[in-house]
Amino acid sequence: MVLLSVAIIIALLITIGLPIVAGIWLNKKLNLTWRVITLGALGYFVVQALVTLLISGLAGLVDNGVLVLSNHAFIVVQLTMSILFGALLGVIVRWAAMKYYRESLSGLNAALGIGLGYGGVESIIRVGLPLLMTYITMLSNIRIDPQTTQLTPELIAQIEALWQVSAWVPLAGSLERIAALVMHITVTMLIWQSFLRKNNLWLGAAVGLDMLINGSIVGLAEAGLAYGWVVLLAVLFMAGNLFLLYRLKVFEPYNDKPQINVSG
Repeated sequence: MVLLSVAIIIALLITIGLPIVAGIWLNKKLNLTWRVITLGALGYFVVQALVTLLISGLAGLVDNGVLVLSNHAFIVVQLTMSILFGALLGVIVRWAAMKYYRESLSGLNAALGIGLGYGGVESIIRVGLPLLMTYITMLSNIRIDPQTTQLTPELIAQIEALWQVSAWVPLAGSLERIAALVMHITVTMLIWQSFLRKNNLWLGAAVGLDMLINGSIVGLAEAGLAYGWVVLLAVLFMAGNLFLLYRLKVFEPYNDKPQINVSG
């Protein structure tokens, strides 16, 4: 129980704390305003709203009998749409922010901030906050008396099962979130290359990278691959993304980066 609690706290520090600390670092060290990071976060919410709308439309067609899909087929189509449109719309929204935002995002620092905001809010919303609420529920019911509690037997069983989870599970989940954050930063850097090199093929590369990584991880997880192997795959992708960032010279001193105006 103690070991699991420590693992959950570490996972919370990573999934919630890491994006915030990274944002503070960008703000203090690179003089990047929180407005730019927030712009990336808003982009994530816009994309999720659009993807949810598309999937709701699909569900409506199935419910009305316009499309006839089995439960398995519906899940496959839903996941495919989520991966495809999530990647495509994610790139379009970030590209539009860099090009049409009222302020000129004329430095690679700004692109880095947008990528951090986009991936950071995903980590907080999708993993960090749900894990925090689950942990609060676990702590609030750490000593359940079945004779006096108002909780249903099913809920009691769920809480007891949560305390039996291995400590490596939240740690592995937080590691996967780090990998996802690095991926979103890499995708945003590829989008930035389309401005820097004046070649829109980089946008296709950004969409392809997002689809490849998310499609591989989600697909293999749905196919029944053990969670440990899925996390290992995410780490391997993260290593590849870090190498790509290195090749794009993202880790070089930022004062030496070329500055261009992308608003024209």
